[in-house]
Amino acid sequence: MTAKTTAAATAAEPEYDFDNWSEEDEAKALAALAPDIKHIIVEKNFIGRFPDGTIVKVPLSISLDDVDAMSKDSVNPVDQFKTLLSQVGGDEVSAEFSRHDLTETIAMSERFFTTFSRITSATLPE
Repeated sequence: MTAKTTAAATAAEPEYDFDNWSEEDEAKALAALAPDIKHIIVEKNFIGRFPDGTIVKVPLSISLDDVDAMSKDSVNPVDQFKTLLSQVGGDEVSAEFSRHDLTETIAMSERFFTTFSRITSATLPE
């Protein structure tokens, strides 16, 4: 839904310089908005820290049954991820992800799945 801008609303708005906005300005603005997500790996667990200091612990051991449970109840990727989190990390971990800003949640999720992907691509000892 788009709201109309009235003359009174426009007068209260700051002056925006759309004509001089550059790719460099965009890159700086996006970098400033990127959440500061940290993570470590301890034993078989992904330990992530959200910008507010909240720490989540998600096991890096995912079974085929976990994947089946994730895809069984929903085709919505958000619901699937929450199901997976509940399945492997418990309802508390899933709830903690849900409480955070979406960009933080996506960044943490991406870190987790990148870590998981690196594990599956690791060379096994001979």
